[in-house]
Order: sequence, then C-alpha cells, then structure tokens
Amino acid sequence: MRFRPLTDDDLAASPSWWGARSLAADRWRDDETRSAVALDGDEIAAAGAIWLSRVHDDRFWLEVVVDPERRRNGIGTALARHLSTLRSRDLPFMVRGYVDDEALRFADALGARTIQTVPPARAALDTRMELRPHGEVQPLAGADRARVEAAFAAMYRWTHEDWSPVRDGFEAALVEGLWDDLDVDASAVAVDASGGIRALALTFVDTDPALIVAETTTRDQPGGEHLVEGCIRRAMAVLAHRGLTLVDFDGHVSDPHFLPALSRLRPTGRWFRLVEIPAP
Repeated sequence: MRFRPLTDDDLAASPSWWGARSLAADRWRDDETRSAVALDGDEIAAAGAIWLSRVHDDRFWLEVVVDPERRRNGIGTALARHLSTLRSRDLPFMVRGYVDDEALRFADALGARTIQTVPPARAALDTRMELRPHGEVQPLAGADRARVEAAFAAMYRWTHEDWSPVRDGFEAALVEGLWDDLDVDASAVAVDASGGIRALALTFVDTDPALIVAETTTRDQPGGEHLVEGCIRRAMAVLAHRGLTLVDFDGHVSDPHFLPALSRLRPTGRWFRLVEIPAP
C-alpha cells in the first residue's frame, strides 16, 4: 500500500464512492489541514483528511472513505495511521455521525470513545405550546449585531468548555457568515433591564427544515430553563405563522437549559454521537 497527497486533480476525477465526504487537496488551508490517498497499484483505494477546526484545536477531525469493493481489508485503518503521521500537533482524532453511520462503525473499530451525544432533534411546530412564554423575550431583529455575536460566542464557549474547548480568538471564525444564514425575524433573545442578552434562540435557514440553536449566555443563568423555553417558543411561533410544520434543533445532552425544553417538544429522529479516537 502506497500513500501520496490528495490533489485537486484527484478531486476533479473523484469516483462516485467518495460521495459528499469532507475532502480537499492536501494543505488546503495550512499545515493543520492534511489529506492523502491510498493507492492499490495505480488506483485510488481510499481517501482521507484530517484538519483542525478554526473554532476548536483540541482534536483533529478525521474523514476516511474506502472503495466499497476493497473494504474490510485494513485499508482504512492503514490510511488513518498514515494521516496520523501528518499531524502538526500530537492530538487525537474526532469523528461524528448518527449512531448507525458507517463512519462511526469505523471509528468504533479504531477504539473510539463517546465524548458528546446529540439527542433526536426534530419537532413539530405545534408542540411549542408546551413551552412557557417569558416576558423578557423579544425579536432578534433590531438587536445590536455586536451584542448578538458576543452573546452567541459566550453561549458557544461555555456549552463546549467541558468536552471540546474553543481555541483563542475563535469568535471571528464562529460568526463568519452568521448573518447570511440567520433568520433574524424567526430568532429571539431574552434581554434584561440593562440590555444584556441572557439567552437566545438563533434560527438558521440554510437547512430544510430550519434549525434552532438555543441556550443561555452563562452556565449558571438564574431561571435559565424558563428563558430558553421562551426564546424557543417565540422562534417556533414565527415559523409556524409562515405555514411551516417542522423544525430541527442543534444541542447536546449536556446543555442544562436547552435539553429540558427540547424534551417537552417530544422530538423524533436519530441519536448523534461525537467520538474521540486515539491516533493510531
């Protein structure tokens, strides 16, 4: 088995079995972004990539795809080992996916351990009546953008600090393109008497159905569950008023104010895992 860097020519001629994998030419951004192919003779038998997120730098994301006709021959494992030699820092790998995804079966075979779980997260908009309204909740539209971005970064930081801490200066990468994907009319914030944002529900419309991300801006926010419920309820009401029927959520089982609100909505769907793999 031979390995070489993945090139733009490989991408242009990529076989159908690559699918929609997150692959790019070697060093597509810098030395934190590496990719390679495994060769069986002159044919590509597998392709893979590792990269550090611009938001997190605690683990390398790992993506490996193997020709279906060559699977279960150790090629994927060999490529993962090769990619581990290309790491710019001695960090473990990270993989995510739904519980029945092939990528997670591969990760488990490499010794993965679960570091975070995302619950089923699709809900009918008419279940919003199960959530309590809150008097501090108001539309996001018209709110100061800098305050919203700071609140989003604060929320993101504390909800990830126990299992995937952010890197220094992560804020710019986190909010890049935020206002292009955000539906400000269907998003909500809970604001205190001094104008500080205590909780928010951000509605993203770059997916179908729309996706809501909601939590408080601090871990120990008093009345946090009620604040998050109120924000989510308002966001869902705007979407329902447009004649929509479903919405997705993005959050974790460790989010203490979001999870109780989600559970009231009786969500459906598949469980999602984020796992850490010791570098081979």
